[in-house]
Amino acid sequence: MPWSLLNFAIFAVGFGYALVKLGPRFFNARSADIQKAIKDATGLKIEADFRYAEIDKQMANLPGEVERLKAEARINMDRVHERLLRETREEEERIKASMAAEIEAVRGEGIQQVRLTAAQRAFGVAEKRLTERFAAGDPEDMLHDFAELVERGKN
Repeated sequence: MPWSLLNFAIFAVGFGYALVKLGPRFFNARSADIQKAIKDATGLKIEADFRYAEIDKQMANLPGEVERLKAEARINMDRVHERLLRETREEEERIKASMAAEIEAVRGEGIQQVRLTAAQRAFGVAEKRLTERFAAGDPEDMLHDFAELVERGKN
Protein backbone atom coordinates (compact mmCIF):
# COMPACT_ATOMS: atom_id res chain seq x y z
CA MET A 1 0.00 0.00 0.00
CA PRO A 2 2.74 2.52 0.54
CA TRP A 3 3.78 2.16 -3.05
CA SER A 4 0.32 2.84 -4.21
CA LEU A 5 0.18 5.98 -2.12
CA LEU A 6 3.55 7.09 -3.37
CA ASN A 7 2.50 6.32 -6.96
CA PHE A 8 -0.73 8.25 -6.45
CA ALA A 9 1.16 11.19 -4.92
CA ILE A 10 3.59 11.30 -7.89
CA PHE A 11 0.64 11.16 -10.28
CA ALA A 12 -1.19 13.92 -8.38
CA VAL A 13 1.90 16.16 -8.35
CA GLY A 14 2.50 15.56 -12.09
CA PHE A 15 -1.14 16.17 -12.87
CA GLY A 16 -1.15 19.35 -10.76
CA TYR A 17 2.05 20.57 -12.41
CA ALA A 18 0.60 19.90 -15.88
CA LEU A 19 -2.59 21.73 -14.90
CA VAL A 20 -0.64 24.73 -13.64
CA LYS A 21 1.65 24.89 -16.70
CA LEU A 22 -0.68 23.85 -19.52
CA GLY A 23 -4.09 24.69 -18.06
CA PRO A 24 -4.03 28.50 -18.43
CA ARG A 25 -3.00 28.31 -22.09
CA PHE A 26 -5.67 25.71 -22.82
CA PHE A 27 -8.39 27.59 -20.96
CA ASN A 28 -7.33 30.96 -22.43
CA ALA A 29 -7.43 29.50 -25.96
CA ARG A 30 -10.77 27.87 -25.21
CA SER A 31 -12.07 31.17 -23.76
CA ALA A 32 -10.84 33.04 -26.87
CA ASP A 33 -12.62 30.49 -29.10
CA ILE A 34 -15.81 30.91 -27.08
CA GLN A 35 -15.54 34.74 -27.23
CA LYS A 36 -14.98 34.57 -31.00
CA ALA A 37 -17.98 32.25 -31.40
CA ILE A 38 -20.08 34.67 -29.31
CA LYS A 39 -18.97 37.61 -31.49
CA ASP A 40 -19.71 35.66 -34.67
CA ALA A 41 -23.09 34.61 -33.32
CA THR A 42 -23.83 38.21 -32.33
CA GLY A 43 -22.90 39.38 -35.85
CA LEU A 44 -25.06 36.68 -37.39
CA LYS A 45 -27.92 37.60 -35.06
CA ILE A 46 -27.61 41.28 -36.02
CA GLU A 47 -27.54 40.32 -39.72
CA ALA A 48 -30.53 38.02 -39.24
CA ASP A 49 -32.41 40.77 -37.40
CA PHE A 50 -31.60 43.18 -40.24
CA ARG A 51 -32.83 40.67 -42.84
CA TYR A 52 -35.92 40.01 -40.76
CA ALA A 53 -36.59 43.75 -40.57
CA GLU A 54 -36.14 44.04 -44.36
CA ILE A 55 -38.47 41.11 -44.97
CA ASP A 56 -40.95 42.52 -42.49
CA LYS A 57 -40.78 45.89 -44.27
CA GLN A 58 -41.32 44.18 -47.64
CA MET A 59 -44.23 42.21 -46.23
CA ALA A 60 -45.72 45.43 -44.88
CA ASN A 61 -45.38 46.97 -48.37
CA LEU A 62 -46.72 43.86 -50.10
CA PRO A 63 -50.34 45.07 -50.53
CA GLY A 64 -49.08 48.34 -52.01
CA GLU A 65 -46.69 46.47 -54.27
CA VAL A 66 -49.50 44.16 -55.41
CA GLU A 67 -51.69 47.18 -56.20
CA ARG A 68 -48.81 48.81 -58.08
CA LEU A 69 -48.28 45.64 -60.12
CA LYS A 70 -52.02 45.43 -60.84
CA ALA A 71 -52.09 49.06 -61.97
CA GLU A 72 -49.03 48.47 -64.15
CA ALA A 73 -50.68 45.38 -65.64
CA ARG A 74 -53.86 47.39 -66.34
CA ILE A 75 -51.83 50.09 -68.08
CA ASN A 76 -50.02 47.49 -70.17
CA MET A 77 -53.31 45.78 -71.03
CA ASP A 78 -54.77 49.14 -72.10
CA ARG A 79 -51.72 49.80 -74.29
CA VAL A 80 -52.00 46.39 -75.90
CA HIS A 81 -55.76 46.88 -76.38
CA GLU A 82 -55.23 50.27 -78.02
CA ARG A 83 -52.46 48.90 -80.25
CA LEU A 84 -54.60 45.96 -81.34
CA LEU A 85 -57.57 48.25 -81.93
CA ARG A 86 -55.42 50.60 -84.01
CA GLU A 87 -53.94 47.73 -86.01
CA THR A 88 -57.43 46.31 -86.58
CA ARG A 89 -58.69 49.67 -87.83
CA GLU A 90 -55.69 50.01 -90.15
CA GLU A 91 -56.28 46.51 -91.50
CA GLU A 92 -59.96 47.31 -91.97
CA GLU A 93 -59.03 50.45 -93.94
CA ARG A 94 -56.58 48.46 -96.09
CA ILE A 95 -59.29 45.87 -96.79
CA LYS A 96 -61.82 48.60 -97.65
CA ALA A 97 -59.34 50.28 -100.00
CA SER A 98 -58.50 46.96 -101.62
CA MET A 99 -62.18 46.11 -102.05
CA ALA A 100 -62.92 49.56 -103.48
CA ALA A 101 -60.08 49.17 -105.98
CA GLU A 102 -61.30 45.71 -106.90
CA ILE A 103 -64.88 46.94 -107.30
CA GLU A 104 -63.66 49.83 -109.46
CA ALA A 105 -61.64 47.42 -111.60
CA VAL A 106 -64.66 45.12 -112.05
CA ARG A 107 -66.85 48.16 -112.79
CA GLY A 108 -64.38 49.41 -115.41
CA GLU A 109 -64.23 45.95 -116.92
CA GLY A 110 -68.04 45.83 -116.99
CA ILE A 111 -68.23 49.24 -118.66
CA GLN A 112 -65.70 48.11 -121.25
CA GLN A 113 -67.72 44.93 -121.88
CA VAL A 114 -70.95 46.95 -122.24
CA ARG A 115 -69.26 49.35 -124.66
CA LEU A 116 -67.84 46.47 -126.66
CA THR A 117 -71.21 44.73 -126.79
CA ALA A 118 -72.96 48.00 -127.73
CA ALA A 119 -70.40 48.66 -130.48
CA GLN A 120 -70.77 45.12 -131.81
CA ARG A 121 -74.57 45.44 -131.86
CA ALA A 122 -74.36 48.89 -133.48
CA PHE A 123 -72.08 47.51 -136.18
CA GLY A 124 -74.44 44.57 -136.61
CA VAL A 125 -77.45 46.88 -136.97
CA ALA A 126 -75.54 49.15 -139.35
CA GLU A 127 -74.44 46.16 -141.39
CA LYS A 128 -78.01 44.89 -141.49
CA ARG A 129 -79.36 48.29 -142.57
CA LEU A 130 -76.68 48.67 -145.21
CA THR A 131 -77.39 45.21 -146.49
CA GLU A 132 -81.13 45.94 -146.62
CA ARG A 133 -80.54 49.32 -148.24
CA PHE A 134 -78.14 47.89 -150.77
CA ALA A 135 -80.56 45.13 -151.58
CA ALA A 136 -83.48 47.57 -151.94
CA GLY A 137 -81.84 50.45 -153.71
CA ASP A 138 -79.94 51.35 -156.80
CA PRO A 139 -76.17 50.90 -156.44
CA GLU A 140 -75.50 54.01 -158.43
CA ASP A 141 -77.59 56.18 -156.08
CA MET A 142 -75.67 54.79 -153.17
CA LEU A 143 -72.36 55.50 -154.86
CA HIS A 144 -73.51 59.05 -155.51
CA ASP A 145 -74.59 59.46 -151.80
CA PHE A 146 -71.22 58.08 -150.67
CA ALA A 147 -69.28 60.49 -152.86
CA GLU A 148 -71.38 63.36 -151.53
CA LEU A 149 -70.61 62.36 -147.93
CA VAL A 150 -66.90 62.15 -148.67
CA GLU A 151 -67.04 65.63 -150.26
CA ARG A 152 -68.78 67.06 -147.19
CA GLY A 153 -66.15 65.44 -144.94
CA LYS A 154 -63.34 67.28 -146.77
CA ASN A 155 -64.98 70.65 -146.19
